[in-house]
Amino acid sequence: MRVAGAMLAGWIVAMLGLVLVLGPPLSAVPATGMLPFAVKTGFALAFTAASLFAALAAGRPGQKIAWRAALIAAPFAALLALAALELNSTPRDSWPNLFLGTTYMPCMMAIALGSIPVLIATLWAYREMAPTRPAVAGMLAGLSSGAAAAVAYALYCPETTATFLLAAYTPAAFIPAIVGALLGPRLLRW
Repeated sequence: MRVAGAMLAGWIVAMLGLVLVLGPPLSAVPATGMLPFAVKTGFALAFTAASLFAALAAGRPGQKIAWRAALIAAPFAALLALAALELNSTPRDSWPNLFLGTTYMPCMMAIALGSIPVLIATLWAYREMAPTRPAVAGMLAGLSSGAAAAVAYALYCPETTATFLLAAYTPAAFIPAIVGALLGPRLLRW
């Protein structure tokens, strides 16, 4: 509960930052429609839940995390299937638009920066746990932080393709995962 509470507190800070910079959430929904919004938020929520599930197991000694970490692949498999359908039905010369949209870099920056308060809060809460593999625990804490930041940004994202989600949300969420893996051995040792 402590980690989930800390993550929620960090997410609220990230959300407030987005509101200050981008204005009220859901402003893109009238232009994009409900289906793309549902795909974005559904993917980001499933990604967050799966990565948090694995991260919580990594914080407790004796827990098997491999099968929990494997669950992280499920939302990506669904997204990959949608992206394959998009790519199959789109002329090859239009593929760059599917991958990059019009907001690739702002999306990457918003998710990476939005993950900072979530990661700080999550690592702070993790200090009360007893991870036996601090680098793995830090990486999963970072991944869940990046996924939570993706949930916040999904409320603003004007893009409509699953291919964009794979190309932008995924690497943006892996930035805090790398940071968490590097900080884990320093901050999560006990």
